[in-house]
Amino acid sequence: MWLSLLLGKFKQRRGGGRQFSEEEDSSEEEESEEEEEEESEEESSEEEDKPQLTRAERKEQKKKEAAAKQKKDEDGEDEEDDSDLINPNHVKKKLNIADLDAPRELSRREREEKQKQEAKDRYWKVRSLLLYHVDLFKRVVKLHTQGKTDEAKSDLARLAKIRAEREAAQAKRKAEAEAKAQEAEAKRQAQLAKQRK
Repeated sequence: MWLSLLLGKFKQRRGGGRQFSEEEDSSEEEESEEEEEEESEEESSEEEDKPQLTRAERKEQKKKEAAAKQKKDEDGEDEEDDSDLINPNHVKKKLNIADLDAPRELSRREREEKQKQEAKDRYWKVRSLLLYHVDLFKRVVKLHTQGKTDEAKSDLARLAKIRAEREAAQAKRKAEAEAKAQEAEAKRQAQLAKQRK
């Protein structure tokens, strides 16, 4: 009874129990033990067939195997396996001679890199133009303040004309004011003289 509970033949809960035609655990253990015995017999028979190698011969054999393995890795077989492990659905693109002359469509990463580089180039081009114009403007302002440009000369001539007109207008106003003051003084004198008589 306890044996049947341990093997899982009956369950204590709802849903029914498991039913097995054989005891699987015991048969699997026997098969694995038989396989291990056969493998150990094969290994011992292989060891008996091979002649015993000296230590130096074994080192040479290991070096040859390592060199062969390294050469195999250099051929690129290992790289193909790695790429297949990363993405087994990846298919390498086959190039035709006609495809080499045709313009190739860039990948997303290449396209983004190209756009980034173009944006950088535009930035530096605009920046250099801006710096050039700022420098040019500074030079023009300096020449303008020194009065060496045609515009500065015409501006200075116009300013001199305006200044002369203003001075003339101010002198005229001053003369008129003096004339009015003299006239007012003459009137006052005339009135005083009348009052005294």
